[in-house]
Amino acid sequence: MIWETRGTVRRPLGHIGIIMAEPDATPHYCFVMDKLDGGVRVSNPNGFKVPSKFILRYAGREAIYEVIWRNGRQISAESISKRRKAGVNSFAAARRPGSSSK
Repeated sequence: MIWETRGTVRRPLGHIGIIMAEPDATPHYCFVMDKLDGGVRVSNPNGFKVPSKFILRYAGREAIYEVIWRNGRQISAESISKRRKAGVNSFAAARRPGSSSK
């Protein structure tokens, strides 16, 4: 029997997500495997080198995350910003030159 030692339980998701190193950077697809309180576990099938801090967008929401651990193409990351709906007020739109974050 395997015992969970973390304080929160992983909730399986199975969402396709997008990782961006910066708001205007090239988006890279990923698979969001699990969600924890304040974090996620992501599989990076294309081998893109995920930076230590990145923007993750999935299920119509996005947040800035920081990598906690890496194991091959899987990473676990903790949210360092509040999740918000992806769209006009997203991190990517708010930081583009000439865009309005109002």
